Amino acid sequence: MSYVKDPFNHDIFVSYSHGDVDGTNASPLKAWSQGFVKVLEEELKTASDEEFTHELARNVSIFLDQDHRPSQGIDPMEPLGDQLKSEVGQSAILLVLSCRQYLESAWCTKEREWWVERQKALGLPFLDRIAAASVFRTELRWPPPVGDADGKLPFTGFTFIDPQDARPYEWPVPLSTSRGPFRAELVKMVGVIGQKLFALRKHLDERRAAAADAAKLQSDDQKVLYLHGSASQVQTWDRAFERLTSSGYSVFPVEPDATSNDPAGLETVRQQRVETMSRCDALLLLATDDGRAADADLVVVGRQDRNSAKARSKKLMPCALLDTAGLATSTPKRPITAKNLNVQWIDATNDPWTPRVKQWLTDAGAGGG
Repeated sequence: MSYVKDPFNHDIFVSYSHGDVDGTNASPLKAWSQGFVKVLEEELKTASDEEFTHELARNVSIFLDQDHRPSQGIDPMEPLGDQLKSEVGQSAILLVLSCRQYLESAWCTKEREWWVERQKALGLPFLDRIAAASVFRTELRWPPPVGDADGKLPFTGFTFIDPQDARPYEWPVPLSTSRGPFRAELVKMVGVIGQKLFALRKHLDERRAAAADAAKLQSDDQKVLYLHGSASQVQTWDRAFERLTSSGYSVFPVEPDATSNDPAGLETVRQQRVETMSRCDALLLLATDDGRAADADLVVVGRQDRNSAKARSKKLMPCALLDTAGLATSTPKRPITAKNLNVQWIDATNDPWTPRVKQWLTDAGAGGG
Protein backbone atom coordinates (compact mmCIF):
# COMPACT_ATOMS: atom_id res chain seq x y z
CA MET A 1 0.00 0.00 0.00
CA SER A 2 1.22 3.48 -0.85
CA TYR A 3 1.45 6.54 1.39
CA VAL A 4 -1.33 8.32 -0.51
CA LYS A 5 -3.53 5.17 -0.29
CA ASP A 6 -6.54 4.29 -2.43
CA PRO A 7 -6.89 4.60 -5.41
CA PHE A 8 -3.10 4.35 -5.73
CA ASN A 9 -0.98 1.30 -4.96
CA HIS A 10 2.25 3.20 -5.58
CA ASP A 11 3.36 6.74 -4.83
CA ILE A 12 5.84 6.96 -7.72
CA PHE A 13 6.16 5.15 -11.03
CA VAL A 14 9.59 5.58 -12.60
CA SER A 15 9.39 5.68 -16.39
CA TYR A 16 12.83 5.28 -17.96
CA SER A 17 14.59 3.87 -20.98
CA HIS A 18 16.69 0.73 -20.62
CA GLY A 19 18.88 1.97 -23.45
CA ASP A 20 19.42 -1.64 -24.48
CA VAL A 21 20.81 -1.11 -27.98
CA ASP A 22 22.37 -4.57 -28.48
CA GLY A 23 19.72 -6.74 -26.80
CA THR A 24 22.01 -7.89 -24.00
CA ASN A 25 19.91 -6.29 -21.25
CA ALA A 26 23.13 -4.87 -19.81
CA SER A 27 22.82 -1.17 -20.67
CA PRO A 28 24.90 1.39 -18.70
CA LEU A 29 21.88 3.75 -18.80
CA LYS A 30 19.70 1.08 -17.23
CA ALA A 31 22.28 0.46 -14.49
CA TRP A 32 22.53 4.18 -13.69
CA SER A 33 18.72 4.61 -13.69
CA GLN A 34 18.15 1.71 -11.34
CA GLY A 35 20.90 2.93 -9.02
CA PHE A 36 19.31 6.39 -9.06
CA VAL A 37 15.91 5.01 -8.05
CA LYS A 38 17.46 3.03 -5.20
CA VAL A 39 19.14 6.15 -3.79
CA LEU A 40 15.95 8.18 -4.34
CA GLU A 41 13.95 5.68 -2.27
CA GLU A 42 16.57 5.78 0.50
CA GLU A 43 16.41 9.58 0.56
CA LEU A 44 12.61 9.56 0.75
CA LYS A 45 12.70 7.10 3.63
CA THR A 46 15.29 9.09 5.61
CA ALA A 47 14.03 12.64 5.00
CA SER A 48 13.85 14.89 8.05
CA ASP A 49 10.66 15.31 10.05
CA GLU A 50 10.47 18.94 8.94
CA GLU A 51 9.98 17.76 5.35
CA PHE A 52 7.76 14.71 5.73
CA THR A 53 5.81 12.70 8.21
CA HIS A 54 6.96 9.41 9.65
CA GLU A 55 4.10 7.75 7.81
CA LEU A 56 5.41 8.84 4.42
CA ALA A 57 8.91 7.62 5.27
CA ARG A 58 7.56 4.23 6.35
CA ASN A 59 5.09 3.66 3.52
CA VAL A 60 6.41 5.41 0.40
CA SER A 61 6.19 3.00 -2.54
CA ILE A 62 8.21 3.35 -5.75
CA PHE A 63 7.46 1.10 -8.70
CA LEU A 64 10.35 0.12 -10.96
CA ASP A 65 9.87 -2.47 -13.69
CA GLN A 66 13.05 -4.36 -12.75
CA ASP A 67 12.32 -4.36 -9.02
CA HIS A 68 11.27 -7.86 -8.01
CA ARG A 69 10.07 -7.16 -4.48
CA PRO A 70 6.44 -8.22 -3.89
CA SER A 71 3.97 -5.60 -5.21
CA GLN A 72 6.80 -3.29 -6.28
CA GLY A 73 8.04 -4.91 -9.47
CA ILE A 74 6.99 -6.91 -12.48
CA ASP A 75 5.68 -10.41 -11.85
CA PRO A 76 7.51 -12.60 -14.40
CA MET A 77 4.47 -14.91 -14.56
CA GLU A 78 2.09 -12.15 -15.73
CA PRO A 79 1.78 -10.68 -19.27
CA LEU A 80 4.17 -7.73 -19.29
CA GLY A 81 1.97 -5.19 -21.08
CA ASP A 82 -1.19 -5.79 -19.05
CA GLN A 83 0.58 -5.74 -15.71
CA LEU A 84 2.68 -2.69 -16.46
CA LYS A 85 -0.37 -0.78 -17.71
CA SER A 86 -2.12 -1.51 -14.42
CA GLU A 87 0.87 -0.53 -12.28
CA VAL A 88 1.43 2.72 -14.19
CA GLY A 89 -2.17 3.80 -13.66
CA GLN A 90 -2.08 2.95 -9.97
CA SER A 91 0.82 5.34 -9.31
CA ALA A 92 0.31 8.82 -7.88
CA ILE A 93 3.34 10.49 -9.47
CA LEU A 94 4.93 9.78 -12.84
CA LEU A 95 8.70 10.30 -12.62
CA VAL A 96 10.40 10.49 -16.01
CA LEU A 97 14.17 10.05 -16.46
CA SER A 98 14.72 12.25 -19.48
CA CYS A 99 17.13 11.43 -22.32
CA ARG A 100 17.09 10.88 -26.09
CA GLN A 101 16.55 7.13 -25.69
CA TYR A 102 13.52 7.76 -23.54
CA LEU A 103 11.87 10.11 -26.01
CA GLU A 104 12.50 7.71 -28.88
CA SER A 105 11.07 4.73 -27.01
CA ALA A 106 7.59 3.63 -28.11
CA TRP A 107 7.27 1.66 -24.88
CA CYS A 108 7.97 4.72 -22.72
CA THR A 109 5.40 6.64 -24.75
CA LYS A 110 2.84 3.96 -23.91
CA GLU A 111 3.67 4.30 -20.21
CA ARG A 112 2.96 8.03 -20.27
CA GLU A 113 -0.26 7.50 -22.19
CA TRP A 114 -1.44 4.78 -19.79
CA TRP A 115 -0.75 6.99 -16.79
CA VAL A 116 -2.58 10.03 -18.21
CA GLU A 117 -5.53 7.89 -19.28
CA ARG A 118 -5.93 6.53 -15.76
CA GLN A 119 -5.66 9.94 -14.07
CA LYS A 120 -8.38 11.31 -16.32
CA ALA A 121 -10.60 8.34 -15.47
CA LEU A 122 -10.07 9.06 -11.77
CA GLY A 123 -11.09 12.69 -12.27
CA LEU A 124 -7.89 14.00 -10.71
CA PRO A 125 -5.72 16.88 -12.00
CA PHE A 126 -2.42 15.40 -13.10
CA LEU A 127 -0.13 17.88 -14.87
CA ASP A 128 1.48 18.89 -11.57
CA ARG A 129 2.15 15.23 -10.76
CA ILE A 130 4.55 14.58 -13.63
CA ALA A 131 8.15 15.03 -12.49
CA ALA A 132 11.05 14.91 -14.94
CA ALA A 133 14.74 14.48 -14.19
CA SER A 134 17.15 15.33 -17.01
CA VAL A 135 19.75 12.56 -17.32
CA PHE A 136 21.23 13.31 -20.77
CA ARG A 137 20.73 16.42 -22.87
CA THR A 138 18.51 16.09 -25.90
CA GLU A 139 17.15 18.45 -28.54
CA LEU A 140 14.07 16.32 -29.14
CA ARG A 141 10.71 17.92 -28.39
CA TRP A 142 8.71 16.63 -25.45
CA PRO A 143 5.16 15.59 -26.32
CA PRO A 144 2.25 16.60 -24.06
CA PRO A 145 1.49 16.30 -21.23
CA VAL A 146 5.11 16.20 -20.05
CA GLY A 147 6.25 18.94 -22.38
CA ASP A 148 4.83 22.45 -22.59
CA ALA A 149 3.49 24.19 -25.71
CA ASP A 150 7.04 24.56 -27.04
CA GLY A 151 7.90 20.92 -26.44
CA LYS A 152 10.14 21.79 -23.49
CA LEU A 153 10.21 20.36 -20.00
CA PRO A 154 8.34 22.51 -17.47
CA PHE A 155 10.37 20.92 -14.68
CA THR A 156 13.72 22.61 -15.14
CA GLY A 157 14.81 22.26 -11.52
CA PHE A 158 15.81 18.59 -11.65
CA THR A 159 18.97 18.24 -13.70
CA PHE A 160 21.39 15.40 -13.04
CA ILE A 161 23.72 16.13 -15.98
CA ASP A 162 27.36 16.71 -15.12
CA PRO A 163 28.39 19.86 -17.06
CA GLN A 164 31.99 18.60 -17.22
CA ASP A 165 31.36 15.53 -19.41
CA ALA A 166 27.60 15.70 -20.25
CA ARG A 167 26.94 12.39 -18.52
CA PRO A 168 24.83 11.98 -15.40
CA TYR A 169 26.34 12.73 -12.03
CA GLU A 170 27.80 9.68 -10.31
CA TRP A 171 28.20 7.77 -13.57
CA PRO A 172 28.21 4.76 -13.94
CA VAL A 173 26.01 4.08 -10.87
CA PRO A 174 24.82 6.36 -8.05
CA LEU A 175 25.41 4.91 -4.58
CA SER A 176 24.07 5.53 -1.10
CA THR A 177 27.37 7.29 -0.37
CA SER A 178 27.08 9.65 -3.37
CA ARG A 179 27.35 13.30 -2.34
CA GLY A 180 28.16 16.60 -4.04
CA PRO A 181 25.90 18.10 -6.73
CA PHE A 182 24.13 14.76 -7.25
CA ARG A 183 22.95 14.63 -3.63
CA ALA A 184 22.02 18.33 -3.62
CA GLU A 185 19.80 17.90 -6.70
CA LEU A 186 18.31 14.70 -5.30
CA VAL A 187 17.38 16.39 -2.03
CA LYS A 188 15.68 19.19 -4.00
CA MET A 189 13.69 16.63 -5.98
CA VAL A 190 12.69 14.74 -2.84
CA GLY A 191 11.44 17.97 -1.28
CA VAL A 192 9.17 18.74 -4.24
CA ILE A 193 7.90 15.17 -4.63
CA GLY A 194 7.26 14.88 -0.92
CA GLN A 195 5.15 18.01 -0.90
CA LYS A 196 3.20 16.77 -3.93
CA LEU A 197 2.47 13.47 -2.18
CA PHE A 198 1.49 15.24 1.03
CA ALA A 199 -0.94 17.55 -0.82
CA LEU A 200 -2.41 14.66 -2.82
CA ARG A 201 -2.88 12.56 0.31
CA LYS A 202 -4.74 15.45 1.96
CA HIS A 203 -6.96 15.91 -1.12
CA LEU A 204 -7.72 12.18 -1.29
CA ASP A 205 -8.48 12.02 2.45
CA GLU A 206 -11.00 14.83 2.01
CA ARG A 207 -12.50 13.11 -1.03
CA ARG A 208 -12.80 9.82 0.85
CA ALA A 209 -14.46 11.59 3.78
CA ALA A 210 -16.92 13.28 1.41
CA ALA A 211 -17.75 9.92 -0.16
CA ALA A 212 -18.36 8.44 3.29
CA ASP A 213 -20.66 11.36 4.16
CA ALA A 214 -22.56 10.86 0.92
CA ALA A 215 -22.99 7.16 1.65
CA LYS A 216 -24.22 7.97 5.14
CA LEU A 217 -26.83 10.36 3.76
CA GLN A 218 -28.12 7.61 1.48
CA SER A 219 -28.21 4.96 4.19
CA ASP A 220 -31.04 4.23 6.61
CA ASP A 221 -28.87 5.08 9.60
CA GLN A 222 -30.03 7.81 11.94
CA LYS A 223 -29.27 11.30 10.65
CA VAL A 224 -28.40 14.31 12.78
CA LEU A 225 -30.05 17.50 11.56
CA TYR A 226 -29.49 21.11 12.52
CA LEU A 227 -32.87 22.88 12.53
CA HIS A 228 -32.36 26.63 12.39
CA GLY A 229 -35.09 29.00 13.47
CA SER A 230 -35.32 32.10 15.63
CA ALA A 231 -37.08 32.45 18.98
CA SER A 232 -39.83 34.43 17.25
CA GLN A 233 -40.75 31.24 15.34
CA VAL A 234 -40.96 29.03 18.44
CA GLN A 235 -44.38 27.48 17.80
CA THR A 236 -43.64 26.61 14.18
CA TRP A 237 -40.17 25.45 15.17
CA ASP A 238 -41.58 23.16 17.89
CA ARG A 239 -43.96 21.51 15.40
CA ALA A 240 -41.14 20.93 12.92
CA PHE A 241 -38.90 19.57 15.69
CA GLU A 242 -41.61 17.13 16.77
CA ARG A 243 -42.25 15.81 13.27
CA LEU A 244 -38.56 15.34 12.53
CA THR A 245 -37.78 13.56 15.79
CA SER A 246 -40.90 11.38 15.39
CA SER A 247 -39.51 10.32 12.01
CA GLY A 248 -36.28 9.12 13.63
CA TYR A 249 -34.03 12.14 13.14
CA SER A 250 -31.84 13.54 15.90
CA VAL A 251 -32.41 17.30 15.84
CA PHE A 252 -30.20 20.04 17.26
CA PRO A 253 -30.34 22.44 18.93
CA VAL A 254 -33.24 21.46 21.16
CA GLU A 255 -34.63 24.98 21.06
CA PRO A 256 -34.60 27.82 18.49
CA ASP A 257 -31.47 29.93 18.16
CA ALA A 258 -31.31 32.75 20.69
CA THR A 259 -31.47 36.36 19.55
CA SER A 260 -29.38 39.30 20.68
CA ASN A 261 -29.45 43.05 20.17
CA ASP A 262 -25.71 43.68 20.43
CA PRO A 263 -22.91 42.62 18.04
CA ALA A 264 -20.99 40.67 20.69
CA GLY A 265 -24.07 38.66 21.58
CA LEU A 266 -24.85 37.95 17.93
CA GLU A 267 -21.30 36.71 17.38
CA THR A 268 -21.58 34.39 20.39
CA VAL A 269 -24.82 32.95 19.00
CA ARG A 270 -23.19 32.49 15.62
CA GLN A 271 -20.15 30.72 17.04
CA GLN A 272 -22.36 28.35 19.02
CA ARG A 273 -24.42 27.69 15.90
CA VAL A 274 -21.37 26.88 13.76
CA GLU A 275 -19.93 24.60 16.44
CA THR A 276 -23.14 22.58 16.77
CA MET A 277 -23.81 22.58 13.02
CA SER A 278 -20.34 21.18 12.29
CA ARG A 279 -21.31 18.04 14.24
CA CYS A 280 -24.51 17.51 12.27
CA ASP A 281 -25.11 15.77 8.94
CA ALA A 282 -27.32 18.40 7.31
CA LEU A 283 -28.89 21.83 7.80
CA LEU A 284 -32.58 22.78 7.65
CA LEU A 285 -33.62 26.43 7.56
CA LEU A 286 -37.12 26.95 8.96
CA ALA A 287 -39.02 29.54 6.90
CA THR A 288 -42.31 31.13 8.02
CA ASP A 289 -44.32 33.95 6.40
CA ASP A 290 -41.51 36.46 7.06
CA GLY A 291 -39.82 36.46 3.66
CA ARG A 292 -37.07 38.93 4.61
CA ALA A 293 -36.12 36.75 7.56
CA ALA A 294 -35.88 33.80 5.16
CA ASP A 295 -33.60 35.88 2.92
CA ALA A 296 -31.33 36.68 5.86
CA ASP A 297 -31.21 33.01 6.89
CA LEU A 298 -30.28 31.96 3.36
CA VAL A 299 -27.33 34.35 3.27
CA VAL A 300 -26.09 34.28 6.87
CA VAL A 301 -26.88 30.73 7.99
CA GLY A 302 -27.29 28.86 4.72
CA ARG A 303 -24.17 30.34 3.17
CA GLN A 304 -21.77 31.92 5.66
CA ASP A 305 -22.32 29.77 8.75
CA ARG A 306 -22.73 26.62 6.70
CA ASN A 307 -19.40 27.23 4.92
CA SER A 308 -17.73 27.77 8.29
CA ALA A 309 -19.20 24.52 9.61
CA LYS A 310 -18.12 22.65 6.47
CA ALA A 311 -14.58 23.97 6.79
CA ARG A 312 -14.46 22.84 10.39
CA SER A 313 -15.99 19.39 9.92
CA LYS A 314 -14.93 18.58 6.32
CA LYS A 315 -18.48 17.27 5.76
CA LEU A 316 -20.80 17.78 2.82
CA MET A 317 -23.39 19.62 4.93
CA PRO A 318 -26.34 19.70 2.49
CA CYS A 319 -28.86 22.46 3.20
CA ALA A 320 -32.59 22.85 2.58
CA LEU A 321 -35.15 25.52 3.33
CA LEU A 322 -38.23 24.10 5.07
CA ASP A 323 -41.08 26.21 3.72
CA THR A 324 -44.00 26.27 6.17
CA ALA A 325 -45.76 29.33 4.69
CA GLY A 326 -46.27 28.55 1.01
CA LEU A 327 -46.94 31.54 -1.26
CA ALA A 328 -45.96 34.07 1.41
CA THR A 329 -42.38 32.77 1.22
CA SER A 330 -42.21 30.86 -2.04
CA THR A 331 -42.21 33.84 -4.37
CA PRO A 332 -40.95 33.28 -7.94
CA LYS A 333 -37.52 34.75 -7.14
CA ARG A 334 -36.67 33.30 -3.71
CA PRO A 335 -36.46 29.59 -4.70
CA ILE A 336 -34.17 30.57 -7.58
CA THR A 337 -31.87 32.40 -5.19
CA ALA A 338 -31.91 29.41 -2.84
CA LYS A 339 -30.98 27.06 -5.68
CA ASN A 340 -28.05 29.28 -6.65
CA LEU A 341 -26.83 28.95 -3.04
CA ASN A 342 -27.14 25.16 -3.35
CA VAL A 343 -30.08 25.16 -0.94
CA GLN A 344 -32.93 22.76 -1.68
CA TRP A 345 -36.53 23.97 -1.28
CA ILE A 346 -38.82 21.61 0.69
CA ASP A 347 -42.58 22.20 0.82
CA ALA A 348 -43.69 21.71 4.44
CA THR A 349 -47.10 23.34 4.13
CA ASN A 350 -48.96 20.02 4.32
CA ASP A 351 -48.40 16.71 6.06
CA PRO A 352 -46.69 14.39 5.72
CA TRP A 353 -43.63 16.37 4.63
CA THR A 354 -40.90 14.39 6.40
CA PRO A 355 -40.68 11.89 3.47
CA ARG A 356 -39.54 14.85 1.38
CA VAL A 357 -36.75 15.43 3.88
CA LYS A 358 -35.69 11.80 3.53
CA GLN A 359 -35.70 12.04 -0.26
CA TRP A 360 -33.69 15.27 -0.10
CA LEU A 361 -31.01 13.59 2.03
CA THR A 362 -30.88 10.60 -0.31
CA ASP A 363 -30.54 12.86 -3.34
CA ALA A 364 -27.89 14.95 -1.59
CA GLY A 365 -25.86 11.80 -0.94
CA ALA A 366 -26.17 10.62 -4.54
CA GLY A 367 -25.18 14.04 -5.86
CA GLY A 368 -22.23 14.52 -3.49
CA GLY A 369 -23.65 17.60 -1.78
